[in-house]
Amino acid sequence: MKLSNKVYDFLKWLAIYFIPGLTTFIGVVGIAVNWQHTAVATTICGALGGFVATCIGMSVKAYEEAKKEQYDGNGGAE
Repeated sequence: MKLSNKVYDFLKWLAIYFIPGLTTFIGVVGIAVNWQHTAVATTICGALGGFVATCIGMSVKAYEEAKKEQYDGNGGAE
């Protein structure tokens, strides 16, 4: 899966900053207000974070493979 730079940057921001922050917020506020579904909500947020990170990893791998194929197709470094 190849992602555009704009989509990649957004997903990276989502995975590094937003999802972990949201998960922490839900966990802290959920416990503070004694919300019974806190554990379920934080588990779902964590799973979403893992999914987004996997998408980013797949994109990086596809980019590196394409870059390698382009490099190999040019006969190597000359």
